[in-house]
Amino acid sequence: MAVAAFGTAAVPTRAALARLARGRRFLALVVDIIVYSLVAIVVNAVYGVAYYGSVSTVGWQALSLLWMAYYIVPEAVFGASLGKMFTGLCVVRADGGPLGVGSIVVRNLIRFIDALPGLYLIGGFLVLLTGSSQRLGDLIAGTTVVDRAYAVEPNATRRPTAGMRRVVGIALAAAIVFTLAFDYFGRPAIVLQGLFNQHLLMAPDLSSYELGTPHWERGRVTYPLRGYSGGRACTGSISLNWDWFDWRMSDGTLECPPPI
Repeated sequence: MAVAAFGTAAVPTRAALARLARGRRFLALVVDIIVYSLVAIVVNAVYGVAYYGSVSTVGWQALSLLWMAYYIVPEAVFGASLGKMFTGLCVVRADGGPLGVGSIVVRNLIRFIDALPGLYLIGGFLVLLTGSSQRLGDLIAGTTVVDRAYAVEPNATRRPTAGMRRVVGIALAAAIVFTLAFDYFGRPAIVLQGLFNQHLLMAPDLSSYELGTPHWERGRVTYPLRGYSGGRACTGSISLNWDWFDWRMSDGTLECPPPI
């Protein structure tokens, strides 16, 4: 096996180290897929709107941005996604140079191609076929993945600056608190929009609606409602109850007197 001088010891070249990390890199990918899937489930459940079924979802554009942020942010700060942290790996430059944020961004933007046609087949085959175990994103960005224990040269991988761990922790805690608060105070209106999309909001032929100022009780919220049904102006109210971390429509009234 080819070696290169590393301090006073001799260690495998970066390409050889990348090949040795292939098994753990696959495990890291599995961990990342599971963690991101759980995050996406929560985001869909809290911020998503139902359209033609009971499942709520946010737009694919938002999910794509979330997917990119899941990889780019931790790799830019720590040099590794959560899966790579779990398996003791990190991203490095294949040529041994310092790893910049630009390389992190590029390697992850190409992830959209590496993941095709599913289950990371393109990226997986390239990792197995290339000498430095590089998927397409790595080839374009000039990066690869190795054991973090060997990325000890200055700037070999990304490491948090002083106080950055605290900043990331505060940002993550703020996101969790905001999501919990939004799930309780912001989601009722989204649930009603989903019911309207499915023609389940009060009247099947309700063509438009407008909500008034909500009245809050513990575990219950009531909205004044105005809308049009069959060309008639309607008024009423609708209530939702908090049930297992989600809001369910419970009752309501809607009066649509004929036009004078």
